Amino acid sequence: MGAEKFLLVKGITGLGDRILCALGGILYARLSERTLVVDWSDSLYSSGGDNVFHRFFKSQSCSPTDEIPTTDSVYPAIWRDRLHEPAQRIADKYGYNPDDILRELSIDLSRLDYQEDLLVLVQFDARVDRLRTQLRTQFHGPLEELAQMPDQAILAKLLREDMVLQPEIRERVNEFKGNSFAARTVGVHVRYSDYRVRVLAIIKQLNALLERERDLQIFLATDNIEIKKMFESNYPRVITTPHWYADPGWPIHYNRASPDRTELAIEALIDLYLLAECSHLIVDESSSFSELASLLSSAPADNKIDVATRGKGNRRIRHAVT
Repeated sequence: MGAEKFLLVKGITGLGDRILCALGGILYARLSERTLVVDWSDSLYSSGGDNVFHRFFKSQSCSPTDEIPTTDSVYPAIWRDRLHEPAQRIADKYGYNPDDILRELSIDLSRLDYQEDLLVLVQFDARVDRLRTQLRTQFHGPLEELAQMPDQAILAKLLREDMVLQPEIRERVNEFKGNSFAARTVGVHVRYSDYRVRVLAIIKQLNALLERERDLQIFLATDNIEIKKMFESNYPRVITTPHWYADPGWPIHYNRASPDRTELAIEALIDLYLLAECSHLIVDESSSFSELASLLSSAPADNKIDVATRGKGNRRIRHAVT
């Protein structure tokens, strides 16, 4: 039997993107029969350098420890002797744009034939399309079921079954739901900081829904305090979870003034999973956070409205302009 081989998934950019990347990593690790290690120890969500992935999720596919293997057999080679460095730090050092990051810092998901002991994955999305198109013949045995499923169904299954919220976070979700979701609820996500979703389209759909379903209350998840105030001023029943907001226009996770980055991520996860508990959902899935809310949601398909007009598969374009 040969030496154990690994796939190291590095966190980069925001919470939604890195969750999707981890899902792609889970699938690739299964296909390539590698041990999965997810490293979210960068400062975006870790206040003290600890790997917060295991603080947020339990995953049967992921190594239960935070230890990154020591080896010189690494691909891409740029990661040799720097496996503990954040991906963003290396990208900044070399002036990499989003396309450079995918080319220079990450494996190609369409290949399974890498010989190196440790591979590094850095992505802005799950890219199931590349895994499906290029690796269809590898879907066998326990993976055969996945081969018959649409991309979004694969991600939803992995998200529900293999990236399970830690119990203490799930308890906070359940507590808020129990206290605040007595009425039927429409979940609305409005990202409006460095990246801005189609808020007018969301409001148009919300108004039309409330005209038909007058008993609905609104659960709002947003990163912008002005959006929160606007909703509260214009709708009678708006509920939000308590959390810290950055100055309008600034993303919460990049703000140096944030009091506790790990807690901010937990607050975002609570919002995400509460959106999934709503009977109706209105989102713009060009935001990865909104896409995840839709994947997690058990609401009927007719109750989920996506106002996105642009493709959401190529997130590096969004990162190039935000």
